[in-house]
Amino acid sequence: MSDNTQSAQSKFLLAAILSMAFFFGWSYFFAPKKTDQTNTNTANTTANTAVAPTPELQPNQPVQQIAASTSDTIPNKEITIKTPLYQVKLDSKGALATSWFLLKNKSPKGEKLLFADGSNESGQKPLELISPEALKRTPREIPFRLATGDQNADNLINERNYQVSVNEETVELGAGQTKQIDYVLKDEASGLEVTKTFIFNADSYVTDLQVKLTRNGAPVPNTKLLIGASIGDQSIKHHNYYHIEPEAVAHVNGEIERHVAASLISGENNAGELAVKGDVDWAGVGDAYFAMAAIPLTKTSGLEYRSSKYEVAVEPFFDGIFSWILRTEKTSEIRHLLTAYVPINADGSTTKIYTGTKDYFVLNHYNEVLTASVGRPIDIEDFINFSSYGFLRPILKTLAVPILYALTFLNTFTNSYGLAIIIFTLFFYSLLFPLRWYQSKSFKKAAGNAPKMKDLQDRLKEMQKKGIPSDDPRMRELQMEQLKMTKDSLPIGGCLPMLLQFPLLIALYTAVTIAIGFRQAPFLWLPDLSAGDPWHFLEFGFALSMILSMKFTPQAAVITPEQQMQQKMMIYLMPVMMLWIMWSAPAGLLLYWFFGNVVSFVQQIIINRMNKTDEPPKEEIVPSVPANAKKIKPKLSTS
Repeated sequence: MSDNTQSAQSKFLLAAILSMAFFFGWSYFFAPKKTDQTNTNTANTTANTAVAPTPELQPNQPVQQIAASTSDTIPNKEITIKTPLYQVKLDSKGALATSWFLLKNKSPKGEKLLFADGSNESGQKPLELISPEALKRTPREIPFRLATGDQNADNLINERNYQVSVNEETVELGAGQTKQIDYVLKDEASGLEVTKTFIFNADSYVTDLQVKLTRNGAPVPNTKLLIGASIGDQSIKHHNYYHIEPEAVAHVNGEIERHVAASLISGENNAGELAVKGDVDWAGVGDAYFAMAAIPLTKTSGLEYRSSKYEVAVEPFFDGIFSWILRTEKTSEIRHLLTAYVPINADGSTTKIYTGTKDYFVLNHYNEVLTASVGRPIDIEDFINFSSYGFLRPILKTLAVPILYALTFLNTFTNSYGLAIIIFTLFFYSLLFPLRWYQSKSFKKAAGNAPKMKDLQDRLKEMQKKGIPSDDPRMRELQMEQLKMTKDSLPIGGCLPMLLQFPLLIALYTAVTIAIGFRQAPFLWLPDLSAGDPWHFLEFGFALSMILSMKFTPQAAVITPEQQMQQKMMIYLMPVMMLWIMWSAPAGLLLYWFFGNVVSFVQQIIINRMNKTDEPPKEEIVPSVPANAKKIKPKLSTS
């Protein structure tokens, strides 16, 4: 997908806005409006002024390895570092990471074992962050390469074997332990000397990396550390709106910049790059739940991102409701390799490398850790995509974080995020019950006044045709009567419950799609609350419950046959449209919406019964007067 993150949020925003359009616009004004059908998959090109691709990124150009100036006499050696949180494999060729498994999510809210996408109780696959496609490339596009702008120097320092300071092939670290591993390379012919020092901490997702790169004794300027390519869960079978490809994220000039890989590539090119201007606090690459970021000890400048695309065969899948109905499967997709070129100081100073989950509670904790380490404020929790729209990001973050706390708190008692969502929904809708009762009462009063309102409107039109001025006492009297009738049945009062649900719905969508607690959290027949319902029961249940909820919810009074037809059409067309929009949405979100519709339906039944007591007794024509009927004396007329 070309812009999965922004497309997902655009699609969901469209769903929420359409719901609001029905409950607010159609219920009161019945003015048909065209839905904006602009392509939500348009790549986010904000600040993406494309730079001409570098020679190695030119489309269709085969990549060739440039030989080092002298032969490589140092034997190759791989070292595996095992900790309770992760397992890393380092290759002496280039002093690069060829594998990085995440084993556990450790946060202030608890611990959770991590497995690759598609894992279940019967089969648990390790969670690999480094792309197999990146490993196959020549040269390999894997983490901790160095770029200097000199192609020959880059090939030498990234393709030669380094001397390693440890002899063992496996290093196991227990709680509280750290390990330093030095990689040293010297090339007399070019005068290059490189030292990479890794310091691993068994209790932390942060690894210290010290890079010293000199030529003839002088530090090499404009050195960049490469993060990537495409750090994330490599077991995702196919990407969609909710299983996104890795994206580029950076904190530059005090603001967050996000770029999807496809947005860096223009036209028919197979590769592209982007130069990001400004002072860099940190930068990295990550998918929805996992990331790697480099945090230099001091702010630097000269950040770049480079991306290339390739096609891969995948297991057959349906990419939407129409393909599901027509049974037309896709068997391939376009993917991207995305790498961050992070400027660092190559004088041996430390660059912090965060490699872990994008769990809010974890990142919030590491804000303090990294701030203390580098001596300036670091806000790495913004790696989380609260919104691709900058103006919405602070609002949704403010709303989504309390929801995360609430659902996490409920999960500690229920041990089920599915039950946590249901309890949360029941509690929230209970708070809305008085407003729904007022909404129903307002609509009922408006419906009762509809015939009188139509009569007043007809009389006013008739007086206007006769040329009676608006300040005429008769006109004012009719206008005052009309105003009196609309009292206590204002549209904004009737729509208040939906207005309150609107921001919550978007915030809950954000919480479900970013919270790692929902990832692979099972509930009933659902294997993963962060993914779609594999049987699509929730989608159809959600649409059906929406129809029932709308049919039993009092609507604004209709006067003309056209309005009646429009209202009936919307009761059925809106759920069908929402079914298309929300197809394969996260099961946790659909569970909230479906259960919310059920609660609304039950509440409305109760409200309808309560409001019956407010109705005046209706006149009834009977064939004869009952014997026990009370006699009423006729009033004598004095006229």
